[in-house]
Amino acid sequence: MRGGPGFSEVLLIFALIVVFVDPKQIPGLIRRGAGAIFWARSAAKKFFDDIGR
Repeated sequence: MRGGPGFSEVLLIFALIVVFVDPKQIPGLIRRGAGAIFWARSAAKKFFDDIGR
């Protein structure tokens, strides 16, 4: 069993965003989400580099 969202979950989240968020705000949300993912990945990399993985 895989851990992570499947296609139907991603589609549901996308549909909710389209319904509840102003279309002009969607690009900003995507940018902030991508920035958060980048920050989390670089923080995790730094953490594992510091402990000597």
